[in-house]
Amino acid sequence: MADTIFAGQADSTFVIQIILSFFVGGGLITLLSMISERVSERISGIVMMFPSVIIIGFFFLGLTSSADQVAEVIPATLIPLGLVIFSSAIYIYSAIFYSGFIKSRYLQIALTFLTGSLVWLLLAAPFAIWKFSNLPVGVVGYFLFIALTHFLMNRVKFTEKLSRPKYTKIQILARAAFTGTMIAAVVFLGRVLDPFWGGIFTMFPSVSYASLVIFNIYYPPQRLFYFFKKAPLGSISLLIYSLCVILLFPKLGVVWGTLACCGISMSYSFLLIGYKLRFSGNSQ
Repeated sequence: MADTIFAGQADSTFVIQIILSFFVGGGLITLLSMISERVSERISGIVMMFPSVIIIGFFFLGLTSSADQVAEVIPATLIPLGLVIFSSAIYIYSAIFYSGFIKSRYLQIALTFLTGSLVWLLLAAPFAIWKFSNLPVGVVGYFLFIALTHFLMNRVKFTEKLSRPKYTKIQILARAAFTGTMIAAVVFLGRVLDPFWGGIFTMFPSVSYASLVIFNIYYPPQRLFYFFKKAPLGSISLLIYSLCVILLFPKLGVVWGTLACCGISMSYSFLLIGYKLRFSGNSQ
């Protein structure tokens, strides 16, 4: 009887997580992506990397297991986190490649998404198979991916001003629905598939790929560098959040731990934005 009640509670929590992933995740990422279109390229990628879906994921993992178990899981997520950021470069370079000989923008996007997903799968599969979990090595591996991504993202420089489209309310809602659907689908597949494939899909770069697909609809592929140029630096807020989970979840619990981790990681993001605007200038 107790097992049945526990299973029912776990299922209810999972349904709530799916709903929040769709509405909160989709709405928040849409908002961040629209803000990133209005700011300088020096901070656009930092805005895109504000902790969002990672907060929902670790929070619900804590509710369905325990704060201590969430902390124990973190070391295994750090290299895949770096791979998620690196996957943005995979998408952008694939988009540029296909734009060279395919005229249809939507066919370009479809092939780019497929190529990026396949390359990501080949890189992510070993981590799901080996379940590698070591904190120092995880941090080093994360920074190696970030350094490579930073190099690839900063090879292209723009001097002309970015021309921004004006969106209708329907376009904004469709944008949020698409992003929310992709995030919720990854959460759902991570739960219902067998442990191997479920573990792989939880690593899928749903947030960055959803944003890149939408940007790719309205902008040429070369312009995608503009939005993700500083994403590697901005993603350190995600690493900080993850490390704070290790330290604070066991001591403060899931709810207060989540609030404390958010405050610390967001402080880094705002300090980095302030530094970029002050010392690099805010002209585009």
